[in-house]
Amino acid sequence: MDIIFVLGKGGVGKTTISAAIGVGMAKEGKTVFLSSLDPAHNLGDALSMELSSRAASVERGLTATEIDTESVIREYLSDMTQKLKTTYRYLSTLNLDRYFDILKHSPGIEEYAILESIQKTINNEKADILIFDTPPTGITQKVLALPKLTLIWVERLIKMRKSILSKRQMIKNVRGEYSAVVGDETIELPTEEDKDDIMTELKKYGRELHEIDSILSSQRATVYIVTLPEELSLFETDRILRFMKEFKIHVGGIFLNKVLHIDNPPREIAGKLKEQEYVISEMNKRFTGIKITEIPLLESSPRGTDALYRLYKGHIEEGL
Repeated sequence: MDIIFVLGKGGVGKTTISAAIGVGMAKEGKTVFLSSLDPAHNLGDALSMELSSRAASVERGLTATEIDTESVIREYLSDMTQKLKTTYRYLSTLNLDRYFDILKHSPGIEEYAILESIQKTINNEKADILIFDTPPTGITQKVLALPKLTLIWVERLIKMRKSILSKRQMIKNVRGEYSAVVGDETIELPTEEDKDDIMTELKKYGRELHEIDSILSSQRATVYIVTLPEELSLFETDRILRFMKEFKIHVGGIFLNKVLHIDNPPREIAGKLKEQEYVISEMNKRFTGIKITEIPLLESSPRGTDALYRLYKGHIEEGL
């Protein structure tokens, strides 16, 4: 299974390009699962059909879905709350629900929920190709960085937990037990790693993070950047490429969208064409070794699988 992430800021055309790649690969005989993670869903519009969180067949070989981010966050929080209640059940006398409810307002919760959605899709789907139409660049970069960054945190928590269990064992050696009183009941607390629910959960989470990090930094996963022939987009593309290099994520190429081709342009857009010429030249100088594919500004936005396939064959296929 190959995994494609189509990344770019809002308005650059990444949803259209994601849809065109999906349609094109499906028509070439691949089975494709196309998922929009962008809260501002346009994938259904591009495919000229209604989409929801439930996967729908677009045509032979192509299935698509628009993930409801709010539902993903609720599901993620529900799963996490249940895990915490189970793991910390000896603290049941405290009002933990109040603390769990605060989690939905925690910074980064959206990124963790999106990462979990990506991981579930990778684990559960059996298509030849997975294509993710991603949220705007800032959010997507945080999502892709999460596995490596969270692993550092989890490894430190495991180290701390080892220390706690070691101290418990020392107390147990002296007292003969290590227990806590919960209501009217005395519960013996674990002192060994293989009997400690918290350590078990931390190690399990660490393995899951290692797995998704290995996938994201492997040749199975490829990022395609969609950008515009504008100076600000040039700077943003440069930052994206440096980020991907730092986190060892493979970049397959750049789609430079909405390129103007005009003979004898009117004075009003002469400056725009000069900026475009400069940006294209700078991209070719700076981003050596990365394929840059120009896509012209079209007369109208392609809608439906036939129009998307023409876009794929005419301009996108060569950039993959």
